Amino acid sequence: MALDKADMVLHEGVVSGHPGSDSIAVADGIILAHGTFADLKPLVGPQTHLIRLAGRAVAPGFVDCHLHFMEGAAVANGLNVVRCRTIGDLLADLRLTAGKTPPGNWLRAFGCDEALMHERRGPTRAELDASVPRNPLRLRHQTLHASWLNSRAITALGLETAGVRLPDGAFLERDPAGRLTGLTVGMDEWISQHLPRVTAAELESRTRIYSRELAAAGITAFTDATVRNGPDDVATFARLHTGGAITQRVAVMIGQGHVDAANISRQAAESGGLHLGGVKFTDLARWDPPPLARRVARALAQGLDVAFHVTEVDELEIALDAIRSARRDVNQRTLETTVCRIEHGGMIPDGYPERIAALGVWVVSNPGFIHYRGPKYAAEPGLVPYLYRARSLLEAGVQMAAGSDAPVTPAKPLSAIAAAITRFSIDGDELAPAERISIPQAFDLFTRSAARLSRLNAGEIAPGSAADLIVVPADPFTLTPTEIHNLVVDMTIVNGHPIYERGRPAVAQSDIANLYSP
Repeated sequence: MALDKADMVLHEGVVSGHPGSDSIAVADGIILAHGTFADLKPLVGPQTHLIRLAGRAVAPGFVDCHLHFMEGAAVANGLNVVRCRTIGDLLADLRLTAGKTPPGNWLRAFGCDEALMHERRGPTRAELDASVPRNPLRLRHQTLHASWLNSRAITALGLETAGVRLPDGAFLERDPAGRLTGLTVGMDEWISQHLPRVTAAELESRTRIYSRELAAAGITAFTDATVRNGPDDVATFARLHTGGAITQRVAVMIGQGHVDAANISRQAAESGGLHLGGVKFTDLARWDPPPLARRVARALAQGLDVAFHVTEVDELEIALDAIRSARRDVNQRTLETTVCRIEHGGMIPDGYPERIAALGVWVVSNPGFIHYRGPKYAAEPGLVPYLYRARSLLEAGVQMAAGSDAPVTPAKPLSAIAAAITRFSIDGDELAPAERISIPQAFDLFTRSAARLSRLNAGEIAPGSAADLIVVPADPFTLTPTEIHNLVVDMTIVNGHPIYERGRPAVAQSDIANLYSP
């Protein structure tokens, strides 16, 4: 193909953000130009794929700056009970799934949160035993920090065996008689390590399913922010990405315990076309300030971004102090090329936005929490003004991007964008309306700003930008928040290649499939 011809032209529609354009030309994964179809016709050659938009809109693909891919893939392969708001509904779903599961096989479920249940409690061990009598059951909390187990699971894991060795910080709830209730906290990684291993074939299958789910939501790139990631995990991501099981652009963070193996992780990432997304720090209250600052400085000195899990005010204070201290021990050139990030920013009281901005720290927020988890927050009205703030942070000059934290909330950027605009929960509660932002600002959290934080030449429609695009039925900038929330994605394109088309089987999504007529 001649260099001046396009590989693909999407034509006769709407180019979001560019009122005078109705078409986009793409070559070698890069946007060549946008304009009218008449203007772009000289770029059409005999091998150019023509995709007729028929009035639909092209917009930048979404960059999810914080999710947990492997957890999401596991959830997509198991039972999701997020929709259940009563114990009865929860137990009914478990009972139905258990009836389809061979006896003795583990049943994995996800999504219960006692704060969102009508009864304001989780299931009891007796209730789980009655609903799932033949299978060991692990029901994960929606936050991923706790699990409920039935008796078969407790026995299989040996939790009632004398001398069982549990991780530091583990909590197993007991009833007044001293018997385990089935609720465990702070030992989810330990439980995962003691479950039957997932085969390579099953992992690849899960990965393909979840990557397609992300593509269906318009996600063209993501950052995995799982703190347990180390060199082996990065290598697994690299293998799955190289093999085509993951079709998005991928950045992977490593955990705070793997700073000294950063070079190994970086090599593994580069071998699979990934970006090493930085170092994730959690459990900040357990750190002594000097060791934390030294570990952060060591990460920055290796050219790595640092990210802090922050949902409470004390965690925010610890993170800002660690950043300030660590930067004193790092040279200026390194500081200019690395980023410090606050993940979640669940609680940011007045006065902190200015402090965050003065340090040049990014906040990676989760506006989807307002929608999906809003009923929990509505019960604590004194905290609501400081929850997942947006407008006040932007007005203070804080650089912001967003993520879904999937599977804690669904990886659906359009729903999160709508929530950032309206501040309405799924139950209709209005939470801190003063923190509403505009439609362009909300989209920016998942596009232009998210791409900049992720070091991607993407997130906007401009010549020279990566052709990471979505096709939707209408220009989202012209829609109401409700319409944005309900908007479907017709096509997702990464690096100039369609990775998803609504209604088309996944098997057709390949480089060799001749999907479009020239």
